[in-house]
Formats: sequence, C-alpha cells, structure tokens
Amino acid sequence: MISSIISGMRPPSDLLDIISKLAELEPTIRKGAVRELVAKQEELSNEEINNYVIERLISGCSSARAAVRLGYTTALGTILTSEAGKLWDLNRVLSVANKKMDLAEKTVASGHAIGHYLILVAYCQSKKLKETEVTSVIEHSKKIRDVAPSLAFSQISLICSLSEKVKDSIFQKSVAPAVEMYLEGLSSQFTPENIYLALRLRTSHSATVVKYAKFVKKDGSCQFSDDQYPKLLAALKRCDYATLQVFLPLLIKVSVESSTFEKTYQKVLEPWALSSNETKVFDRILSIVTQYFEFGGEVKSIVVVFTKEILNRMETATRGKGQFRLMSKKVEDFASFIKSKFADLRDEEAYTTLKALEKCGNVDKACGTGLTTGLLSNLGKKQISVWIKENLTKQEEVRKIVTAFSNWDESSRVTVLTALLAQKATETSQAVVTSIIDSLFYVKTRAGEFASIQISDKNEQVLRQLVVAVQGEEDVKKAEKTIGKAKLRKKSLLILWYVTRLWSKIAADSADSEAYDSNSGEILMIAKNESDGNNSLVFVDLLLSILSREQKFHRTPTSFAFVHAIPTLESKDLSHIVETAMMSEAELAGNGDEDMEDEEGMPFDESDIPNRNENDEEDSDSDSDEEEEEDDDEENEAVDQELLDKLNAALGDAAPRESSSDVEMDDFDDEEMQKMDERLAAAFKAVAPKAAKDKKRSAKNVEALKMKIADLLLIAISSKELSEQNKIQLVVPLIKWAKVDAKTHDKVAQKALELVNIVVKMKFTDISEKDALQLLKNVLEEAQTTTNLLIIDAVARCVTFVIKTSSRDGKSMSAGVRTEFQKLFESYLKNVEGKVPSNFVIQPIADLPLLFVDQLGMLLDAGFDEQNRIFKRTEILGATSMIFSKQVLQDITIKAAIVKKIGKLAASYFQSVVDSDKSELKPRLFGTVLQLVLKVTDCVQNDEKHVDALRETLEPTICKMSEGEVFIQLKKINPTCHHIIGKSIPGAFTSIKKSLNIEN
Repeated sequence: MISSIISGMRPPSDLLDIISKLAELEPTIRKGAVRELVAKQEELSNEEINNYVIERLISGCSSARAAVRLGYTTALGTILTSEAGKLWDLNRVLSVANKKMDLAEKTVASGHAIGHYLILVAYCQSKKLKETEVTSVIEHSKKIRDVAPSLAFSQISLICSLSEKVKDSIFQKSVAPAVEMYLEGLSSQFTPENIYLALRLRTSHSATVVKYAKFVKKDGSCQFSDDQYPKLLAALKRCDYATLQVFLPLLIKVSVESSTFEKTYQKVLEPWALSSNETKVFDRILSIVTQYFEFGGEVKSIVVVFTKEILNRMETATRGKGQFRLMSKKVEDFASFIKSKFADLRDEEAYTTLKALEKCGNVDKACGTGLTTGLLSNLGKKQISVWIKENLTKQEEVRKIVTAFSNWDESSRVTVLTALLAQKATETSQAVVTSIIDSLFYVKTRAGEFASIQISDKNEQVLRQLVVAVQGEEDVKKAEKTIGKAKLRKKSLLILWYVTRLWSKIAADSADSEAYDSNSGEILMIAKNESDGNNSLVFVDLLLSILSREQKFHRTPTSFAFVHAIPTLESKDLSHIVETAMMSEAELAGNGDEDMEDEEGMPFDESDIPNRNENDEEDSDSDSDEEEEEDDDEENEAVDQELLDKLNAALGDAAPRESSSDVEMDDFDDEEMQKMDERLAAAFKAVAPKAAKDKKRSAKNVEALKMKIADLLLIAISSKELSEQNKIQLVVPLIKWAKVDAKTHDKVAQKALELVNIVVKMKFTDISEKDALQLLKNVLEEAQTTTNLLIIDAVARCVTFVIKTSSRDGKSMSAGVRTEFQKLFESYLKNVEGKVPSNFVIQPIADLPLLFVDQLGMLLDAGFDEQNRIFKRTEILGATSMIFSKQVLQDITIKAAIVKKIGKLAASYFQSVVDSDKSELKPRLFGTVLQLVLKVTDCVQNDEKHVDALRETLEPTICKMSEGEVFIQLKKINPTCHHIIGKSIPGAFTSIKKSLNIEN
C-alpha cells in the first residue's frame, strides 16, 4: 500500500530489513534496530526515502501487535528528534495519521485511536511545542478520547506531561481549560482520571488545582477529609492494571510527602488490597510497602500495616492448608523485607517501633519471623532496662531475650539476667536463663579431629557478676580461693561452680535447686581433696550425675568441664564412664531392688525363715491371724490412695465400711458379681497406664543418658589432649558396651560402635606392637560371644587397624602382627562353626592390599585348596585379586615364583572344570578364579618373563574352555561371572589371550 503511493526511488533492502526488525518480539532486537535506523541519516536525507520511512512508522503505530507498536513508536520519536525529522511538524504528522488511520472507521477505530495517541506522545516528547501545537494536541487528544473512552486516563497523562513541559503562559491559554474541565468533575464524582490530574499538578499548578480539589492545599500538600476516603477507595478499585501502575505510586508518594500515609493506608490502601483475591493480598501489601520506602517513608511508621486483618491472614497463610499454603512464601518475603528495614533502627527508634509493634498483637507468631526480636536486639542499655521492667512478668516476651541476648553489650546482659534472677523462678525464666548461659560457651567439634568448648574472658566475667549478684561477693571469693588452690581441673571446677550456683537460683523446682546446691558443695570438696586417689573418679561421677537429669541445658557446661579436664584424666576414668553407660536401666534410673531388711535394719537371708508343714500351719493359725491383721493395718497405710478409691467405687456395696458389719459375698447374685468384676477390671486398667507410662519414660531417660555419655566420649576421642594410648584403650570397653545394649538400646549400641570406628580411622604414630597385639587379642575375645553383624564389622575394622598401625614403611606389617594374623587365618580355615567370621581376614586384605603382597603364597594355597569350604575359597581368592592392581603394584615387584604358582594352580583348577561334570560347577568360585587370572595377566602383560610363565601353564586350558562343548556349557553361568568380573566369560578369555599373546 505504502509503496504504491511513493514514486521514484525505492528504499534500499538493508533499510527495509532494519524496519522489519522493529516488529521483533525480542526487546533487544527492537532497540538495536532503532539505533541502526537513526544512524541512516544519509539515506533519510533523501526526501522520498524520508517520506516512505516516516509514513510507514506512523501507520505501524496502530498495529494489532504490541511489539510492532512499541518498535515503530520508539523509532518515530527518535527520528523526529534527529536531522531527518526537522521537516515534520505536527500538522504534517497528523495529516498522514488521519489518512492512514481514519478515526471514522468504526470497525478499527479503537486500534486507530491507540495509534493516534502514540503518535501524539512521540511527537510531544521529541519536539519543543509551539503554542498552536499545544492547542492542536489538546484538541486532537479529545477526539481520540471521544472515539476510545478507554484511553481517557492516557489523555490525562498526556495533558499532565504538557502542563509540566510548557510555559505557564501557554498552559493558561491552551491547557488550563482542558484541565479545569476535568477537575470540575471532582465536585460530583472521584474518578481515577480527575484525582490523578489533581495529584499530578498539585505543586506545578496548585493555583488552578485548589479551585476545584478541596483536598489540595496551596503549598501542594494533600489532606483528604473522612468523607473523601471512601470516594478515593472507589476510584482506586476502578483502576485497571495499566492505570494502577501510575495511579497507586502517585497516591502513596503524596501520602508520604503530606504525612498522611497512616490514615491513607487504613482507609484506602489496605481495604483495596483486601478486596483482591486472597492469593494476591500480600502481593499488593508488599507493593505498597516497597513503594512507601522508595518515596522516603519512615521505617518506624510502617508498623501501621500490621492490622488485625493482615495478621489474621498472615497466620492463616503460615499455618493453613490448600491455597493458603501457597501464600506462605509471600508472607515470608513480606516479613523478611520489613525485618531488613527494621535492622536499621537503633536505641530509642527501635524501642518506639517495638512498642508500637507489640500493640498490634503477636506479630512474630503471625508472620513466623522474629520482627520484635530483631528490634529487641537493637535496643540500647537504657531502652533494655525499661523494656525488661515492663515485660518481666510476661512469659512470651521474656523468651525473646534468648535470641536478642548475643547482640547486647556486657552491661546490658548483666542487667537483664540480674533482673531475671531476682524474680521468683518459673519454668520460663529458668529456660531463658539456662539457654543464655549455654550461649556463653563456644562449641566447635569435628568427630575424630578436634573438640573445643571455650568461654571468653568477657563471658566468664558475665557469669561471675551474676553469681555475685545472687550469692554475694564474699561467698564467691571464698569459693574462688578454695578452687584456686587446686592444681588440677581449676578452670573446669570454677566455671562449673559458677553455673551450678546460677542453676540453683533459677530452678523452678525446689528439689532441683537442692540438687544443684549439693553439686556446688561437691565441686568445692573435689578441689579440696585433690590428693585423694579417687578424686578423678568423683569428678567424673559428678559430671555423669548432672548429665543424668532430664534437662538439656546441662550438656554444654558439663562438656566444657570435661574437655578442660581431659589432660588430667587417666584410662581408668574413661573406662569408668563406659562402665556407667553399661549399667542396667534399673541401676541408671535408681530403681534397683533394695535388700530386704529385718527390724534392726540388717539384711537377712531367706534361709532364716523357718519352713512350715501342714501341722505347724494348723497350730499357728490364731497367732498368724493376729500378725496378718497387724501387717494389713501397716500395709493399708502404704496403699496407693488413688487405686483404693477406684477399687471401693468398683466394689460398690461390697466395699468395706467402717460403720457397717461385714458383707458376705453370698449376698450378691450372679448379675451383680459380673458387674462388680467389670468395674474392678476397669479400675485396674485405669491405674495401669500410669505405671506403664512411668516405665516408658524411665527407659527413655536411660537411653538419653547413654547417648549423652556417648557424646562425652566422642569429645574425649576427638580431643588432641587425650593420649593415643588412652584412645586405644577405649576400644574394647566400647565394644563391650555395644554388646550390652545391642538388644535393648540398638541406637546406643550403634553410637558406641561409631566411636570405635572413629578411633580406628585415626592416624596413630605412637602405638607399640605390644599394645596393638593386646588390642587384637581383646577384640577377638569379645567377638567370640556375639553374632551381631555391626559388632563383627567393628571388630574387623579393629583387625585392619592393628595391621595398619604395625606397618612402619607402609609396605609390610610387623613380624609379630604377621604371626598373629596367620594364626587368625588358620583358625578361619579350620573353624567350621563360624566363630571366626570372614570379615576378620578378608576386610584387612581388601583395605590394605599392599601389606599382603608378601602373604600371597599363603592366600593362594588356601584359595585353591579343595579341602577348604567353597565359600571361604571364593572369599580368599576374591580378596587376593584385589592385590593385583596397577596402583598397588606400582612400587613393588611380584616374585616370579608367585606368578608361576598362580598360573599352575589356576590351570589345574580350569582343567578340573573341563574334566568334571559341569552341573556341579560352582559359578561364584569359577568367576572369582577367572577374575584373579584376568587381573594378574593385565598387571604383568609388560613383563615378558611373567607372560611366558603364565602362557606356558594357562594356554592349553584356556584354549579348551574357549571352544567346543565346554564353551557352550560355560555360557550357562555367564550372568554370575559377568556380575563378578564386569564382562562376559568370552570377553574375559579374549582379554587374557591378548595379555598373554595367545592367538584368539
């Protein structure tokens, strides 16, 4: 169409290609095309090409595709600002637009209206408008609005741009009439258009706006009246998506600048946000808050968004199901954004904001983020003192101290803790103070490598100040003097004494408080009696006694005391810890059966009770009746009153009464007796769960204690302060412990075995052969009485450990250990009852193949000895094949005799396979032998001497098995061999032949 009206020169193809790129969907391509087109100033200087390009751009502004409209409008505006656009004034542009996009065509009028509007915007932004052109733009924009009312807001936006761009004289003459026409509507109705116009021009043309907009003041600020807020809300709800993108930010900006955000939010913004779909509520709220901060809103004023409605929705989202669960991430993002802003508040500002936030409700619970805790962390000493006085009796608020505590200075910490300690102890205050005490220690451990639990000098000083506050300076100095005289465990005892004094003060239960007092006294006695031979055991028992209680906060201070006492502990002390862990549930729970005692308090033997025959019983009936009555009276006093009440209620009329005569059971009929039986059964069942529950709780506490002890031992094992010898001496007791708890506390047993595995994985440099052999002997003895696979595996690791530690050069084991292993190996071969599991001999070979190179002769003899069981032969040969890897043999040479022996034994075995009944062939053994030969030939293929020796013995049998009936029958066991070797039997034969230079 365009080319038909242009005569003469046709634009070059590269220019047309550039124009085509303006319609691309990718924004970067369109932007690049605009730059390329503007750069073609030489081509555009040609009048015909200039007309063609600009007319095509004008007509493209009304395209149905948004990408085309954006590309062409951008290009048009850019060219109009360049040299090529100087000859195009408004009349000429509109003339082409009217010709190409007739607004009178009703079928396409809306699309043409969009094109006209874009052309006006492009022209106004690129040209300095004359007075007549401003008038023309206003008049033409009215025509556009009449054709497409949906563009009303776009017209307002254009008028605002003109108003801010032109001189005041031009505004008053050309633009003001249109502005006033729209503003007059404010008296009857608030629309997005007239409100936006008023807000946009409130400062640049306030004199005109204040005539019609009562909410605009002369200084440009805005103050909506109460009756105007509903109208403003209605206008906001009428905005479509595009309108909202400019209207909402302007409304928020005005409310921030006019200091009316709080009321605007409550009356307009929040109701608008809540009117949306539930899943979009927090998108809107976050958008409001983000823009509030962008326009310079004060952080402390944002608390206004936490209204009851919003908090309810937050809690529903974080705790809800279904579609509400999808909102939880939005709530999290919103709360995290607010928290990041609160992080900048300090001292008084943080306190003011915190108080305002607390008035809103339980904000932290609703949003799942510690907003109030973050503010609490930023309080200064003065504000902390005020806050703690206000909230000391509020348990929920007191709990927040735990999180905020680490951010306060030393003085503030002492102030808060002193206030808590001065109050009557409650479970909450106990939990808070003990958690804070826990946080004063720095724990850093890595299993088997290091264990460090420290307390800084500042934190130690905090502890001391607290103890002084509750105990008094004189008592503290006296205790410090006593502990200071000790040469051993001084640090451990002092810190533990500080902590137990604080635990005693804050304990919610009086029995706990007394127990901590007793612990404090025992600490001082340990310090005084340091010369006592059992002093270390007493110290260890004290730690175990503290750990045995249910409270979790005992662990860190107790572990601290233990860590710093490790250099002073001996092997017997550590063994005592393990022995304690091996105690039965009854012993650990303190419920062991007490010895029966006679009247004088001395235990007596049951043999002292005289035996009675039938005649004796008859003669002593009267005496025994009187004694039984007396015994019954005493026993009744000890009967559980709860059970007694339940039984009396169940017996009903049959229950004993003080004032009535005895009731005979014969007085009740069968029906009454049946009902009584049912009530009695119900009474006993009601009491039984309590006993069962107590038993279950006791078992749980015992297991927890055992796990705590295991953690304590882990610290000892990981500590560099504990000698290698002491670590080794822990292995056997740990295995014994695992055996004891394997059936009743399997988790505990696994934990004990984990400790064994940690020890045997360590690198030891100072273990004598004597100690290693003793360890080997002891662990093998322990293995004789267990069938637990985990324990057997741990013992196998110990055997491997002993062999590894005996090697000084990394290539061979010591003579003593070699002898013991050979004895163990012989026992494994001869033993038919499985008392020596295969792990004990196979795992060391698999883990340390280099150390068994000099044992190859023994291994080969056992593996090919038909007197040994098939399973054992298979395991031995499988382990032997692991020795033949290039990595193992790179620094060591295999003796020719060994290579020749392998060839001879393997050839003999293969020949027996050829000669024997294939139905009796053992697939796993055959596959393992084939694997051994394959690995050996691969390792020695570059040694001509070894290759010749192997080829001489193996070639005949290999060839026989590779062809004919034997080969066909071997295919039946191919899956098993493939699993062992990693390739098929034919593939294995091919590789062997290749290595030995045998013709295939």
